Amino acid sequence: MIEGMFAQLHRLFSRPWVRWLVRAMCTVCAFALVWVHLLPSMSEVRFGNGILPACSPFVALLSLCAGTFGGILLYALPVMLVSFFSPRFFCRWICPAGCCQDVLSKVRCRLIHAVPFRNLWRIGPVLVGLGIAAALLGYPLFLCLDPLVLFHNGWGLAGLLIGTIFVPYLWCAKLCPLGALQDFLYHFPRSLVRWIRRRGASESPARMDRRVFLGGLLGATYRAVLPPHETRCAIRPPMSAAESRFLRLCARCGACVRACPVKLIRYGGVGKGIAATLAPEVHFELDYCNPSCDECGKVCPTGAIPHFERETKSEKPMGIARVSDEVCRAANGQECGTCVNSCPYGALDLGWDEVNMVSHVLIDSKACVGCGCCEFVCPIIPKAIMVYPRGTIPASGRTEEEKQ
Repeated sequence: MIEGMFAQLHRLFSRPWVRWLVRAMCTVCAFALVWVHLLPSMSEVRFGNGILPACSPFVALLSLCAGTFGGILLYALPVMLVSFFSPRFFCRWICPAGCCQDVLSKVRCRLIHAVPFRNLWRIGPVLVGLGIAAALLGYPLFLCLDPLVLFHNGWGLAGLLIGTIFVPYLWCAKLCPLGALQDFLYHFPRSLVRWIRRRGASESPARMDRRVFLGGLLGATYRAVLPPHETRCAIRPPMSAAESRFLRLCARCGACVRACPVKLIRYGGVGKGIAATLAPEVHFELDYCNPSCDECGKVCPTGAIPHFERETKSEKPMGIARVSDEVCRAANGQECGTCVNSCPYGALDLGWDEVNMVSHVLIDSKACVGCGCCEFVCPIIPKAIMVYPRGTIPASGRTEEEKQ
């Protein structure tokens, strides 16, 4: 009876319409999970941020190889385990990015003749090997090419679909690193067992696995010749890793951008170099980083923003405030102390200049964490006090030590 039940289930799930129904339901759920905050009545809902990219074994594996780990990475464990027993189960039944691509490909192929690509070399396995090897050396590559990351940040999904218009099915068939990793997890153990049993026979592990090895060699070489770079050129989210490591670990998935309750975190542009493109930056025009907020640390799937407690948030400053005496009201003989009265960390104070008979704002560099409260509340435009990344010196403005 049980065998008959399994046989019926097998026949049911073997039908194409059932698989498409399941994929459609998973895609709708993924859209709801990622974009529900766009609805006016759900604008404050942030549940689910970061979960979707965290479900990818590719993201989890590269993050672990790079030396980061968070409980959110455990979401990838079921997908990874299933991949050992069913080839590309996630791709065939769940992946929302793949579903969107397949629908568009079918529509496009009915209207325009498809561009052939069967003879193209599969790049996905090379991306997997290259990414893993580079991650082991601290530089995880191609995190931003994971299909769940592309779906989650929106920009990547748009680019994937635009590419699908020109070459249908190319992404899933030849490029996707997550699909290639699933193939590797399924085929390599079986190929290795067959090779061990035959010992010296002509059969060897699958050709795809050699591509993974080749990619790993290229990744190690790339990281070996890459010069270290630790300068900060933007204000990153609280408790972020050092600039170069942050740019390596960040998948540009947008989880922290959506999680920020006051919209301080935004996608970066291209002005700070290719390596920093779309990397999250903090801006204080709309508000400041409240000491009691830890949302961004909860949702980051790669460890670029590690999970942190509210009590320890001040231990790693985002930046440091600088005052420009040229525009500061207090330094120009007017009454003002808005920034001093508003600072939640007590890092600001008013000092008295006996020579010029004016007050000036003093900044305790050890207490300032760069939360942006002073910049936000400053009534002057342009702002008389602003937060800068640690290690940078603005063209104007003096530190407390220089003033003393």
